[in-house]
Amino acid sequence: MAPEYSKASEALSPMVPLYAVDCDQDSNKRLCSEQGVQGFPTIKLYPRGGKSKSIGFEGGERIANNFFHWTSRNIPHDVKKLDNGADVITWTDSHSAKPQAVLLSSAKTIPLMWKALGNKYKDSIDFAILYDKSGKAAVKLGLEDEPNKDSKVLISPAGSSELVRYEGRLKYAPLDKHLKSVADGTAKFPESKQAINDDHSDAQSSGNTAQVVVDPSNVSTPNIPTEEEPTSPPLSPPSSTQPLMATEAEPTEVPPPVEPEDTGNILEAPHASAATESSTVSDGKAGVHTKDEL
Repeated sequence: MAPEYSKASEALSPMVPLYAVDCDQDSNKRLCSEQGVQGFPTIKLYPRGGKSKSIGFEGGERIANNFFHWTSRNIPHDVKKLDNGADVITWTDSHSAKPQAVLLSSAKTIPLMWKALGNKYKDSIDFAILYDKSGKAAVKLGLEDEPNKDSKVLISPAGSSELVRYEGRLKYAPLDKHLKSVADGTAKFPESKQAINDDHSDAQSSGNTAQVVVDPSNVSTPNIPTEEEPTSPPLSPPSSTQPLMATEAEPTEVPPPVEPEDTGNILEAPHASAATESSTVSDGKAGVHTKDEL
């Protein structure tokens, strides 16, 4: 099972860290006993902060795909699902006390990365998602001249209902960095649409990130086709999660351990190597996996 756990660790990184604990090691026996570990391996999901109970693995066969989807389903989040382009404007108008972040996505389900970010910043930023398969909502919001299926992230600062398009890379690290600045109030937002257009032109010539203000004047009627999303299982823990695997001493299948950093005897699960990356989980099928991108 260890190679499968390693593949899942690769797929979930950096959004959800996976760890391994050797329950036969004397220094870990008390911890494993307190957590009710009676057999090996034992997989549990732990909310950060210790305010919620752990969740035992109930994802079927212990393979990378199942580890990944079980973890993704159980990440707590408060991401609001919007129905159409008009709802984007209405929602931001009614949530201006805090910054807002809206994802326009062609995916019918909430991406793992958006769940993880929504969970991380749930106390400081309101998150929403609009299923925009055709890209028509982006056109109505003034983001595009022609429909396309590319994902788009819109940010609105606290105290304002004006949406600004995030023009950086839609990967976890840069988005996390930008949202952190939005949450702490250090993010810079344009003062006007004209200023944004000028900045966007300058950024295109210089290679810098620009932001584009959304024009809500074209958004009048919810004339955007939508599809029902399948309902995810109940999300019980109130904060971010990290799976933990209890293992026997010196398991023969476990890859060389990663050197821990301020974690005592709890080791971070080794990531899959480049040689195994092609078999990492991807929407339940084999193939190259890039889940840290929208």
